[in-house]
Amino acid sequence: MKFAIQETVLVWRTPLCLVAVLGLKRKTFQVCLPWLILFRLILCCINSAESADIVLLVDGSDVLGERTFPSVKSFIYRMIGNLPVGPKRYHIALVQYSDDIHSEFQLDTFRAKNLMLNHIKKNFAYRGGALRTGNALQKVHETFFSEPTSRRDRNRVLVVVTSGLSEDNVDEPAEILRNDGIKIIAVGIQEASPEELQSMATHHFYYKLRMPRDLSMFSQNMSKIIEDSIQTDINVGIADLVFIVDEGLSKPKFEDMKKFLQDTISSLDVNEKCIRIGLVTYSTEPRVVSLLKTETNKSEILQKIRNLSSRPGKANTGAAISATKRNVFTESAGSRKTQAVEQIAILITHRPSEDNVSDVAHDLRKAGVTVFAIGVEGANVTQLSQIASHPKPQQQYVTKLQAFSELQYQTIIFSKKILNEIQYQLYVQAGRRHHIKTGCVDTEEADIYFLVDGSTSIQPADFQDMKSFLKEVITMFSVGADKVRFGVVQYSDKIQMPLPVPLDEYSNTNDLKKAIDNIRQIFGDTHTGKALTFMQPLFKKAQEQRSGKVPCYLIVLTDGQAQDDVKIHAESLRKEKVKVYAIGVKEAVKTQLVEIAGEESKVFYVHEFDSLKDIKNDFVSEICSEGACKDVKADIMFLVDSSGSITTENFVKMKSFMMELVNKSEIGSDQVHVGVVQFSGTSKEEFQLTKYSTKSDIISAIEIMSPLGQNTLTGDALKFVSNYFKPTKGARASVRKILILITDGEAQDEVKTPAMALREDGISVFAVGVFGANKTQLEEISGKPQLVFYVENFDILKQLESEILFGICNPFALDCKRIERLDVVFVIDGSGSIDSTEYDSMKDFMIALVKKSDVCREQVQFGAVKYAATPQTFFDLNKYDTKSAIIEAIQNDQSIGGDTYTAAAIGHSESLFTRQHGSRRDMGVPQILIVITDGVSHDAIQLNDTARRLRDNGITIYAVGIEGAKTDELLGMAGSQDKYFYVNTFGGLQNLSVPISDDLCAQSKSECNIEADVVFLIDGSNSIGDKNFAIMKNFLKELLNQIDPAGYVNIGIAQYSDKYKKELDLHPFQNRSELKGQIDNIILIQGQQTLIGSALKNVKQFFSSTRRKRSPKTRDILLVITDGESHDDVREPAESLRKADVDIYAVGVGEMNESELLQIAGSSDRKYTVENFNKLLDIKKRLTEDFCKEESDTTCWADIVMGFDISSQKQGDRLFHRQVQLENYLPVILKTLTDLKTVRCNTRTKIQFIVALSVNNTDTPVSSEFQFKTEKIMSSLKDVVIKSPSHFDVNFLQALWETFPKKSDTEKRSKVIIVFSDGLDDDIEMLEQKSDELREKGLNALITVVLEGASDFEEFEFIEFGKGFEYRTRITIGMTNIADRLSQYVVSYSEKDTCPGPRGFPGERGEKGFRGDPVSFSRRPSLSRRHVINTLYSNLLSQSVMKSEDPYVSQGMSAASSQQTTGSLVLGKQECPIHPTELVFALDVSQDTTRQAFERMREIAISIVNETKIRESNCPVGARVAVVSYSSTVHYLIRFSDAYNKNQLVQEIKNISYTRSSEGRDIGSAMRFVARNTFKRTLQGANVRKVAVFFSNGQSEDALSIHTAVLEFSALDIVPAVIALNNVPKVNRAFEMDASGQFQIVNIRQERDYKPLLQALQLCTLCYDECKPRAACQPGRPRPSQASVDAAFILDSSRTMSHVEFEKVKDFLSSVLDNFDISPQPMVGALGDRVAIVSHAPPDFRHSTQKSPVKTEFDFVTYNTKQLMKRHIKESVQQLNGVSAVGHAIQWTIDNLFPRASNARKHKAIIVISAGETSQWDKETLKNASLKAKCQGYALFVLSLGHAYDKQLEELASLPLEHHLLQLGRIHRPEYKYVVRFLKGCLHLLRNGIDSYPPENLKTRCSRISFPKGKRYM
Repeated sequence: MKFAIQETVLVWRTPLCLVAVLGLKRKTFQVCLPWLILFRLILCCINSAESADIVLLVDGSDVLGERTFPSVKSFIYRMIGNLPVGPKRYHIALVQYSDDIHSEFQLDTFRAKNLMLNHIKKNFAYRGGALRTGNALQKVHETFFSEPTSRRDRNRVLVVVTSGLSEDNVDEPAEILRNDGIKIIAVGIQEASPEELQSMATHHFYYKLRMPRDLSMFSQNMSKIIEDSIQTDINVGIADLVFIVDEGLSKPKFEDMKKFLQDTISSLDVNEKCIRIGLVTYSTEPRVVSLLKTETNKSEILQKIRNLSSRPGKANTGAAISATKRNVFTESAGSRKTQAVEQIAILITHRPSEDNVSDVAHDLRKAGVTVFAIGVEGANVTQLSQIASHPKPQQQYVTKLQAFSELQYQTIIFSKKILNEIQYQLYVQAGRRHHIKTGCVDTEEADIYFLVDGSTSIQPADFQDMKSFLKEVITMFSVGADKVRFGVVQYSDKIQMPLPVPLDEYSNTNDLKKAIDNIRQIFGDTHTGKALTFMQPLFKKAQEQRSGKVPCYLIVLTDGQAQDDVKIHAESLRKEKVKVYAIGVKEAVKTQLVEIAGEESKVFYVHEFDSLKDIKNDFVSEICSEGACKDVKADIMFLVDSSGSITTENFVKMKSFMMELVNKSEIGSDQVHVGVVQFSGTSKEEFQLTKYSTKSDIISAIEIMSPLGQNTLTGDALKFVSNYFKPTKGARASVRKILILITDGEAQDEVKTPAMALREDGISVFAVGVFGANKTQLEEISGKPQLVFYVENFDILKQLESEILFGICNPFALDCKRIERLDVVFVIDGSGSIDSTEYDSMKDFMIALVKKSDVCREQVQFGAVKYAATPQTFFDLNKYDTKSAIIEAIQNDQSIGGDTYTAAAIGHSESLFTRQHGSRRDMGVPQILIVITDGVSHDAIQLNDTARRLRDNGITIYAVGIEGAKTDELLGMAGSQDKYFYVNTFGGLQNLSVPISDDLCAQSKSECNIEADVVFLIDGSNSIGDKNFAIMKNFLKELLNQIDPAGYVNIGIAQYSDKYKKELDLHPFQNRSELKGQIDNIILIQGQQTLIGSALKNVKQFFSSTRRKRSPKTRDILLVITDGESHDDVREPAESLRKADVDIYAVGVGEMNESELLQIAGSSDRKYTVENFNKLLDIKKRLTEDFCKEESDTTCWADIVMGFDISSQKQGDRLFHRQVQLENYLPVILKTLTDLKTVRCNTRTKIQFIVALSVNNTDTPVSSEFQFKTEKIMSSLKDVVIKSPSHFDVNFLQALWETFPKKSDTEKRSKVIIVFSDGLDDDIEMLEQKSDELREKGLNALITVVLEGASDFEEFEFIEFGKGFEYRTRITIGMTNIADRLSQYVVSYSEKDTCPGPRGFPGERGEKGFRGDPVSFSRRPSLSRRHVINTLYSNLLSQSVMKSEDPYVSQGMSAASSQQTTGSLVLGKQECPIHPTELVFALDVSQDTTRQAFERMREIAISIVNETKIRESNCPVGARVAVVSYSSTVHYLIRFSDAYNKNQLVQEIKNISYTRSSEGRDIGSAMRFVARNTFKRTLQGANVRKVAVFFSNGQSEDALSIHTAVLEFSALDIVPAVIALNNVPKVNRAFEMDASGQFQIVNIRQERDYKPLLQALQLCTLCYDECKPRAACQPGRPRPSQASVDAAFILDSSRTMSHVEFEKVKDFLSSVLDNFDISPQPMVGALGDRVAIVSHAPPDFRHSTQKSPVKTEFDFVTYNTKQLMKRHIKESVQQLNGVSAVGHAIQWTIDNLFPRASNARKHKAIIVISAGETSQWDKETLKNASLKAKCQGYALFVLSLGHAYDKQLEELASLPLEHHLLQLGRIHRPEYKYVVRFLKGCLHLLRNGIDSYPPENLKTRCSRISFPKGKRYM
């Protein structure tokens, strides 16, 4: 086995990124043991301080002197005395040096500390000599840190003690040591140089002591210094870290600040792939010193910091924060946020800010940046709190220091804070959210009201944050009418009525979220007391509805001081058993919040609204703790560190922490037991689990504890405490066992083994440590990052109480807490052998399973059969739909007595598994039968067959036996060992409920009806192995079990290692067993490496743009599974997939690089890790729930007001009187409009329309509230009676407009009016004016629907707008598609107006045209708006604005485009462009483009724009302009959609700054980008012209890409022009292929006056009139006759192509013939093209027969005109419907068709039209035949039809593939027109010899082929 390892030395000091270089896998090293040591470094598993080799290199030179040497000797003696020396701890060597080194003792000389100390005392003597430190460093490296002396699996530390400046260089040998992973600590005394100490040391570990006597005191610090140096390179993951530094300081203080920056950055792993550093300094103005992308080298950023100097000025901190967000935390500046890299900012200031910090800090945090704030001296703490992120339980974000000198002590603390933050995001955040949600499952029933402040003091953006918080909270609960109900009440000085979210109205999460989104702020003062009073009757009503059996909660959310009393009203609520929580923001008053909540523990406070999301988990876990902890039984042991490092004050804080946890726990004999053990050097029992059974006794016992002192032997303590979880020490069986370790220091013994032993015994270990503790050790102890709590100091312990308590009550190990979506039938033995007590035990067992289930019609249903001699149905599956009803029925049941006939009972139960009795088997719901019996069955002979019949019908049987039951009968019923259970007594049943419920939990599945394309990308590398690969395949099958087969799901599978293999193309998921069979057949591909990045690139083919989505709702999902680190980069390919709207979920198995996994997934919510493959099933439910979760968050909202104008109605009529169609269609219309819409171009963006009714002519008022529920809207119209007729007049329109809210939030909402009318009732001119007025006020669309019996409805179009070019399309109530038509209009407008992003989801029809702007007219008697619209519409139908004979129409059209309303109405001179034009400028910014050249390009572009009419509205007149820049890549500067007027456009182009790229020029690639992307969304129409002007400063290297671009431009009907500042011969050559004469190259070189040279460009390109082309613009004389072609079309006529598609292909073939100049004398002449067509394969053709594989339609000499060929194609070509045999067809063609035709043409082309993969038996023939054809000089063109892409076509087509292979999706006219034009260009290339046949790279292979006589290799 070989491994390619490069540049190892280069990366030793960057352990995080070593993985990216070496990337070898764990299991590979198990196979290859010699690499094991290196592997540990690769995985960045930084060795903990429990083992280290330490070499002490001590100066013994003349510089030190014999007199000072005793001080050094004493220092060494004391230091070793404080170190943990031992075989598994520190090994120490001592070396004295001067001009050479002298070894006092080696690393393995002494294993005991006393022997070392004895040697130092007796034998360590001064030697003297010159001071040559560099030489000593080199010799120490060779002697102590080289193989085999040094063990790389141990930490390696060198401590250098020196007294002066070395005579030789120390830099190089020190760097070699550091590069080899050795940490250097440099200690200097006397004349030692600080600069030299720094150059030697690792990061900041250098110390200069003033006097030798200072060594004595300093020796006490060395143990901690060594420990910190070892932890320096802790794998902190990946982050973008930006310092924002106030530089308005005095010089000494500024130096302190610089030292802090240098030390902190030195301690981090800074490089491009790991931690990037940015730096912004500020005083009056901010200054960006370093961008994230520019300073990825640690030494360079440190040098920049050294060069900083203070700068006096104002403290404009807000401006600095804003500049940081705008200029540093951006992708262009190097931010990797899109790659899921943590974004962190650290602000350092010493004074209050003089500008606003709150808003800009809010924006920075909102952008996903975590903000730390360090305030020194006079910094304002309130401002710091407003700036910093909200504190987490384990993390504080604000640090306040009294003096700058204190900064030096913050380096290690801040390194650990950064570590904490990154690891929280990596390991904890997503897991904690999931953990809390599973814990909240136990809150099964509750009524929760939010009382939210909507007063004026809350900004609209803050109100949005508050709504987001509400939505996030509700997603954590099980919402339902019989589960958790939510309501929302908004208040200010009034209450919003009707209630925005009534408690009993919304029974599912999605509707709740919509309702919350629909809340609009009401504004006003803050009267919280009044609002609390309003809540009392609401809670009373709720309690009555649910008989007072469910808990009630009120959450008050406010941002300010209440202007009335709150205490009395809140107390009244609490007296009614309402639990009140108070959340305060900004100016909220703490005392009032406590008065509202009643106790401080129910109060939460944040400084800013955007921080509400940070308290969500804490707040929710507080509410859910009650449910999660109510029935908890647990044995909890505290293991408390009381070593000498813990002060008396901190020991008291530890005890307080323990006492609070006890106080919050349910202590009792049958609940929670607590015990305590203290430890230091020894362990001491305080009390056992059974000693105390009350809270007060336990708290008293903790209170009297006193510390032990001594050292920290945590490993011994773990062994000691393990005994306390055994029955001999009072532990109980079958209860949770919890150990809570609290420590402040590093363990001085081994902890991993004893901790693992505890966990293997089922003990959950919570590890709580302050920053003095070793976090790696804490993780080894707990085994899970989520169970480690690493805090800055003991004061923070209090903040951990709720989180730890919740973790105790809701163990992390539980993936499934509720049984969901099963049909379960109990078969209960009620025979006479079971007494009443025993029967109660059986009932308790069943009730326990029911309680563990989510009971309702959609989830778990229970049925039951009782039996003795005869069975009887107890209750059917569909009888009870609540948990309480089922439990009550079971509790009231009695046994029936008699004999035991179990087989009959099982047979009887089969009837319950039918639809009639409630079974949902046909919906894919698992069917479960649980048989409970205590004896031998009297019909045992039928038992096995009966049970087998049920199992064969898909019913899983659990057999539970008690006492006399026979195990063989149980096994016969269950059918497998894992499904039968036996206990000796009925009391033992209680122990079975847990394992059976866990198994049922795994069997159950949540509803998953997603519409998605799901691709599994699985690791197939060597490290997996066959056994684990089988487990992984089983995991995939289990995932498929969770997906509803009735859903619209396609499944694809690919495998990767250092290879990639597509295993299964996207396939409809309908037959689960067939799909599982295909998974079983997948074989491990194996491979030495794991190339995840390459696999991500390849897997993108599954989701390629050529594959059309089935609908906008179809999600693309990729699940990546890997067991190791990637050997290539994953960031860019993963990001590319996400940009293509692919949701990536990443599963890591074993020891993973969590940062890399996060970069793949893009979100911590989609990243999963398991310890080994056997644990994969543990995440099955969470994973499927996550990707089956309905993505329904609304992004955009739009308001629709509906009005009804029915003038014919009279008083007393119903609204729908004589309007039957309106009554029938209105519900459908409402439903269609209010359904959540997916934006067609972006599936992640949703639009929600809400509808309000404006009906003002009824007896009883009709609600005008905006709603999204159709039923509620329709109910408001039910039985309403007309008071008077309505009239469609100006007042009617005004009333509709006034229905929209007058004061709204910051959301930009579209406003649409839809009027159902039977005719206009006012002057048309007045209605037109009103329509225009409303449009100017912000109405986006006014649409009318013609009702039955309407009159004058033809005038509706003159007041309508918002329908685009369809404004003449009349909508009538009788249209069958009226709902869809209306939806189409409002969605199309809202996508453009409300939701960002490009237009349109690709469909069959072209996109709608642009909406016309309002037209202004001079009032003339003879001119009506309707007349102008009619004429203008007729002109626009042709997409070209022509001169009208009617001067008033000309005026109107001129007004429409220029907005002029005065002047003579005569059309002036012809403007340029004549036709609507889309114009792109591409500016060359490649590496050789100078500023002067760039400014010349920009000047020319402006000149062209000034001479061009610019489209300034949506009326299609003039040119729209886009501008890009290019080198080898393209960047947008101005987009078409920016829609500037000419003056703005010119100014924007002037503002484009010179930014030269470091890349070369590739004009071909730039042209292709512009063709495929920039012109993708443009105005459509026959006369719309597309023009691209490219500037070029020189030659482009890749001629192939230029030729390909020219082909694509021709095919896409885009006219290119190149303005060249230097010669461009390759472009010239490529443009010669153009036959239109419009492809232009203008070479201006250095001419000053370039305008004359641009005339041809303007006349013949920009201003070209296709209807009246200028003679000068016509193509010149034809080129000399080009070489002719013999072209054979090989047509796929097999059954793989549908008949409809085949007919379209025939049309396509006819069109292609126009590209040929057909020879008039094909048989005898030598001039002109000849064409033949053959079809394959006839139905009777088989590869083993001698029959012809083709049918010759016509050969080269059959026809001499295109017309005859086309007639033959149309009338005679028929589909053969045989099998596909492309290879045989090609072979026949080159053997028969071409040789038979005399007078062969110079060029031979074979054009293959393929509809799919050829037959398996044909593939080898295809490979050989295509190679032979190419070697004989044939040009092979391939046109592939359909979605599936056959990789073998790449081997078939000639090279370059870009010119010979086209992938075409469906066959429809726009696409085949493109191909026809593309082939025309390809033929040009062929005729002119641009491409070689065969190409050079094929000639070697061709020379090896033997050809038949008469055939030869060309």
